[in-house]
Amino acid sequence: MIDAVLVVLTKAVPGREADMEDWYSNIHIRDALRFRGSVTAQRFRLAGEQPCPPEGFDWQYLALYDVFDPVRFSREHLDNALTSRMQVSAAIDDSLLYDFHYYPLLFQDNDPDVGHSGGVILEELNPPADSDEHFRRFYAENDFREAAVRPGVKSAAFLTFRTFGQMIPMTPDHRYVAIYRINDPAAALEAWRGADTLLATSGLLQPDGIRITQWDRATPRLTKDDVQHPTAVGLAEEERARAHMGDRVRTGGAEKLAMR
Repeated sequence: MIDAVLVVLTKAVPGREADMEDWYSNIHIRDALRFRGSVTAQRFRLAGEQPCPPEGFDWQYLALYDVFDPVRFSREHLDNALTSRMQVSAAIDDSLLYDFHYYPLLFQDNDPDVGHSGGVILEELNPPADSDEHFRRFYAENDFREAAVRPGVKSAAFLTFRTFGQMIPMTPDHRYVAIYRINDPAAALEAWRGADTLLATSGLLQPDGIRITQWDRATPRLTKDDVQHPTAVGLAEEERARAHMGDRVRTGGAEKLAMR
C-alpha cells in the first residue's frame, strides 16, 4: 500500500557528476530503503532532449520513492542524515533542497503485465490557491485522461502536496505533480511536445505554473527487499562505492532539515 511518493530533485557539484551518481545509486537509495516507511526507489537523469524545454532549469537528477508511512520515513531521515547510517557525499550540491512527499489522487496502469523499463515524464502544476477543486476536476477529466494513454506511456499518477509528513520546512514551487512512467521515450517526447502551452491555455494555472520535464532511467527500481537481502553483485557494488567515497562526505547542513 503506497501512501505517498517522495519526489527528489538533485544536482552535482560541477565536475563531480560521476561521484554523485555513484554515491546516490549505490549508497544513498540503499540507505534510505533500509529506513522504515519506504517501499521502493528509482533514479532518473534529465533527458538530453526535452518536449517542453524549461527555462532556467538546472536540476540534473530525479529520484522517486514509494512510501507507505511518510511521517516515519521523514523522521528516519532527520534522525540519521549526516551520520554513519546515512553519509552524504560531498559531490552533491546541497545549496537548495527539493524533496517533497506528494499524495495520490489518481492512478492508471495501462498494462499491469508489462514492467516499466524506461523513464518518466514529470508534470509539475500550480493552480491559484482558490481554484484547487476546479483544477483537480478539470485535470482529472481532461489532461490526465488524455495523457495517460499517449504513445509510450506505461502508467500515470496524479498527486497533490500536503504539509503532512514533509521533511523540510518549505512549500514546493508546484503543489501538484503528474508522473507518467514511459516505456518508449521517443514516442513520449513527441506526444508531449507543446503540452505546456496547451495546459497554460486552460486558464487554471498560475503564470509560470507549469513545468514539464522528461527523464531517462538511471537505475532499476529497487525494493526494500533488494537492499535488506542483497545479491552478491549488489553488495559488492555498495562496498566498492563506499570505499571510493571514503571520507569525502558532508558533515554539516542538518539545520536545513526540520519537521513543520
